[in-house]
Amino acid sequence: MRARHLLAAGGLMVSCMAAIMILSGMHPWEETEESQGFGLFSWREEVMADTEEGALAECIHSAFVTEIYQYFSEGSFQSGAAASFTQSMARKGIGVYALVGEASWAYEEDGSSLKEAIRQVAEFNRQQGKEGQVQGVMVDVEPYLLEEWDGGREAREALMGSFLKGMENAYGYAAGQQLKFLVCIPTFYDATNEPVLEELIAYACDGVAVMNYNRTDEYGQMAKEVGYAREFGKEIICIYELQKAGRHQLEEINTYAEEGMEALWHSAQRLEKQFGYGGLRFAYHYYEPLKELLGKGLQK
Repeated sequence: MRARHLLAAGGLMVSCMAAIMILSGMHPWEETEESQGFGLFSWREEVMADTEEGALAECIHSAFVTEIYQYFSEGSFQSGAAASFTQSMARKGIGVYALVGEASWAYEEDGSSLKEAIRQVAEFNRQQGKEGQVQGVMVDVEPYLLEEWDGGREAREALMGSFLKGMENAYGYAAGQQLKFLVCIPTFYDATNEPVLEELIAYACDGVAVMNYNRTDEYGQMAKEVGYAREFGKEIICIYELQKAGRHQLEEINTYAEEGMEALWHSAQRLEKQFGYGGLRFAYHYYEPLKELLGKGLQK
């Protein structure tokens, strides 16, 4: 997701409109028992700095954030930065997941690198009290970035078979560590590797987060994934892109940077009604463009 979907933030007019809506209380999104708020991806450790605390708190409140998928380096676990962050989020009622993954991990049928990342999270949790523990991992492993993906049918199937086995092994390990296991996926596995998609949702995760980055057919692009999630009782998260078009081959139709937050919230409400599945949730990709889109500005 980092490699293919990193863009700049929304324009001044959209930011101002969103800020006016939020300050005036004009929220088309309302949290209910069925609508539990949004997740938020965060790739940069700078978000854990004390200087960022105020801006992050405002974004959490304004954008109905209830979960953060945060990247942690091994150093942040050792320095105490991760502990300070997770404890701060716990006081705000925000769940924290460790954001982990590299494309090359798709080669590992035993899930060794992913299991090591999970081990580090579990060890961190053992050193925490009940407040401030990481609830699980958000796994971002992208086999479609590897050369085998375009190397023909046999090469792709072998790659996806390895990917699936790695996820199954890591999922079992995460369960043993009392950590929830969520997997980021693109919208196209139903077209390229549907048996793998079904097996992944059924047996290799607690839920999937679908990178639903095309406004032309948000329902159709994840209908198959929601169907499997419903069948197997798994969570499914619709991820919205917030970055400005122009980088990594993304166009305006792939992002809400110009459409704004009101349009995004209306989309989420519409998908909730269309799918009627209680396990459906939503998330923003990612913190920095969300902050700008809400008119918070960037830290100096």
